[in-house]
Amino acid sequence: MQLRFHPENAYPMTTDSGRVLVAAKSMALFEMDAVCEAVLHYAQVRPTCSLEQLTAALADRFSAEEVAETVREFVRLHIFETDAPVPAASIPELDVTQFPVSSVVVNVANKCNLHCTYCYEPDEAKYGPTPVQMDWPTAQASVDFLFQKSGQSREVNLIFFGGEALLNFKLMRQVVAYAEQKAQTEDKVVDFSITTNGTLLTDGVIDFFQDHRFGVTISIDGPPDLHDKRRSFLTAGGQRKGSYQVLAPRLERLFARYTARPVVARVTVTKDAIDIMRTYEHLTGLGFFEVGFSPVTATNGTDYGLEPADLHEVLAGFRQLGSLYVERAVAGRYTGFSNLSTLLTDIHVGTNKFFPCGAGLGLLDVDGNGDVYLCHRFPGSEEHHYGNVKDGLDYDRLNAFVNKAHLGNKTVCQTCWVRGLCGGGCYHEAMTQFGDALHPNLHYCDFLRAWTEYGIGVYMELQRKTPGFVEQYVLRGRGDAPKELT
Repeated sequence: MQLRFHPENAYPMTTDSGRVLVAAKSMALFEMDAVCEAVLHYAQVRPTCSLEQLTAALADRFSAEEVAETVREFVRLHIFETDAPVPAASIPELDVTQFPVSSVVVNVANKCNLHCTYCYEPDEAKYGPTPVQMDWPTAQASVDFLFQKSGQSREVNLIFFGGEALLNFKLMRQVVAYAEQKAQTEDKVVDFSITTNGTLLTDGVIDFFQDHRFGVTISIDGPPDLHDKRRSFLTAGGQRKGSYQVLAPRLERLFARYTARPVVARVTVTKDAIDIMRTYEHLTGLGFFEVGFSPVTATNGTDYGLEPADLHEVLAGFRQLGSLYVERAVAGRYTGFSNLSTLLTDIHVGTNKFFPCGAGLGLLDVDGNGDVYLCHRFPGSEEHHYGNVKDGLDYDRLNAFVNKAHLGNKTVCQTCWVRGLCGGGCYHEAMTQFGDALHPNLHYCDFLRAWTEYGIGVYMELQRKTPGFVEQYVLRGRGDAPKELT
């Protein structure tokens, strides 16, 4: 039997708990034994060989059956290819009409009361003479669109976004009342969530969130000195004024009054504002259940974009916080570091993605005019415009994009061992960085591989030191947390 080694499907790594093999084709993890190590080492030196040659080379240490058993497993995991006929690999043609749209982001207000320096939306759209405010007929049509496209999905999700969504709170109240009535009529459950800068929170708004069990995500970048670097008001005289002092008392009221669900912080990490541990401790000290860190989306040359050295600093901060995560886990305590919890969840359930996210496959965005886009970051991009909630969805265009976006079409990704967790990377990030939403996020590859390797090490350590922790705390904790936009 002839064997051909596929190194892109085998990534061996060393953790504190021992040697682990990542079978990249399926993203499965295996603890490596001596025969596995030996077979893999031989294959790395001689990528093409016969089973007889391999067995003879290892005969002084392992029986023929031990070698054959490992080879069979490697063939099953696509680490070895044999000379037996194998059907040609093909990328399946997807039909998006077969994927129910269970989540819709509604941009109820394009305008924003903050002037964050890193915002990806153009200033004209937010601060021009006529920023779009969604009206009731459009909002009603958006809810109808969601229920119509949700198919047999019993739970549907309405995610309020902007701009700053609370600038159109009156419409939000109408939307929630209508969606709840429609859900009752159609025997569905509707879940509401919002991402907000928090500066417009009032007791009335908070109580409304409580009454309708909103998932609440607050955009906040850390303690005052870090938050105010990029998240500011613009005075009438054109001067920037930090927003933290306005936000802080409103957060205090939020945590005092809101108990329906845990509240999540979303941190945008920018250059010269990287202090992961201090930011985490500050935000959880305020009362946030989970904190998620998102490297800023930026074109080359911006003063806030992250360069490789900055990403190295972010990774160091993630590892420091990860050590605290493990320390607390051993003591039976959950740490709300959503980046690590998400990674541990993916590792545990065996996530193996062909797309980076659900955009176009279960999630769509509706702007203030009712136009449908790939996700909440694309309004205004004609290239990623797929119809209108009043006129219908352009399935042909959406189908064309989704099928091109399949990971199998990204040649450079096929040799990367984390491709099943990455899926090629964020579409909007790719468009910003490379001018093409279908381009792999190559500028984040080294960061993502290092972070994933660290996460696997944490997972193995938790499995050894505190068996059952992931099932009891991480999976349940994330299930109870609000649905985040990332």
